[in-house]
Amino acid sequence: MTFEDAFGFGAALPVTELGASWQAEQLERVCEGRRQIAKIEAAEIRMLGELLLEAEGSAGEDAIDAGDPAEVTRRHDLKVRSLATELAASLRVSIQTAEQRLAEAWTLVNELRDTLAALEAGDISRAHAHEIVIETAHLGVERREAEKVLLPWAARLGVAAFRKRSKQLLEMLETESLKKRHERAFAGRRIDLAPARDGMAHLDVYLELSDAARIKAGLENAAHEAREAGDSRTAAQLEADFAVELLLDGQITIGDCRRDGVETPAAPVKNRAAITVDVLVPASTLAGKDDEPGIIPGLGAIDPARARELVALAPSLRRILTDPITSAILDFDRTTYRVPAELKRVLKLRDQHCRAPACGVPAARTEIDHTTGYARGGPTALRELAHLCGNHHHLKHEAGWSLRQYLDGVLEWRAPSGRSYRTYPELTVPARRVAPWSLPDTGEPGLSV
Repeated sequence: MTFEDAFGFGAALPVTELGASWQAEQLERVCEGRRQIAKIEAAEIRMLGELLLEAEGSAGEDAIDAGDPAEVTRRHDLKVRSLATELAASLRVSIQTAEQRLAEAWTLVNELRDTLAALEAGDISRAHAHEIVIETAHLGVERREAEKVLLPWAARLGVAAFRKRSKQLLEMLETESLKKRHERAFAGRRIDLAPARDGMAHLDVYLELSDAARIKAGLENAAHEAREAGDSRTAAQLEADFAVELLLDGQITIGDCRRDGVETPAAPVKNRAAITVDVLVPASTLAGKDDEPGIIPGLGAIDPARARELVALAPSLRRILTDPITSAILDFDRTTYRVPAELKRVLKLRDQHCRAPACGVPAARTEIDHTTGYARGGPTALRELAHLCGNHHHLKHEAGWSLRQYLDGVLEWRAPSGRSYRTYPELTVPARRVAPWSLPDTGEPGLSV
């Protein structure tokens, strides 16, 4: 099928009723078009790899007469720089972008061949391939092994979801302990300032994950308290203003003298409201028996020693002990419609956002939905609940979409067109094996972000 055939260029749109079958056919044309685009992009990558190989080959020939190793390196760099400059001029991009494309092409052609093949087949997009190149750049001989682990997820997840999942998967593949890697990274903590337009700037702080999570939670709590006190600023504006107050004055003041004549006494952000950070800690780590890392859901792994320290700071966090083998938390079964608080907490950890395809609305702004309606016998249990935003709650119940939940929180959505899409939980919370099915491999497309 050609690119024109895929998109049906030149074909007249039907004027008859646009039914579900027509919609499904058009969607398949769009998907086929994307596969053709991916194939073209793979061909471009191969051509860039050949150009780079030729440039390096000619540099090697020139170096035969040089003799001096420094001169050999200089001539090689000159040839590559010349190629990058002409590529930048041809594509009307910056030289830096041209150099990055050449380097990425070299990696895909020579090291990540399976990724390039998947792009050529249309199984993944160029953006997915780019993420695999970036996320595995620090690996040596393990890079091919990491590629095998990442590719199946690249084929089933959207780019944003894959970016997050790849970090989790690669953390599990690391041969060096997190403690040693953290010690090196911690030495690089810093603050960077970058000017922005209209008299603004970006202040970026590179610091320990657990500290960052507690600071953000404290600012969110302070902003919520200020809003409750009548402050008209948005939550985002309050968090930014309070961060400035903390750094310049060492404290946050919440209150409005103009409103009631009395200002709420200033206090450290950690005292304004309880700072709550969820931390998943293997029981063996808490006992000091091993160095399995702790996890702050949605953010990443933390050093085991730091995880133990955070547990000691309760109630500044909620500690959740997990099995070191299965990572299981708990399952719940309830005969009432109301979802109990402890189950809400586990569901929020598992889902972290709306579970509809391509939706990233945070769980805090969603509702918990019974996959099988409670009135139709759906239990109030982990295996039958998921977070849905308002829009997708109505989509499920009123727009002809159907939903089924498989083991470990995998959801399968079926659209009115008949096409199916799977979404995957951010955190696996193994459920009791009471469902009469396992996840089938239908070969149908699935997206999640």
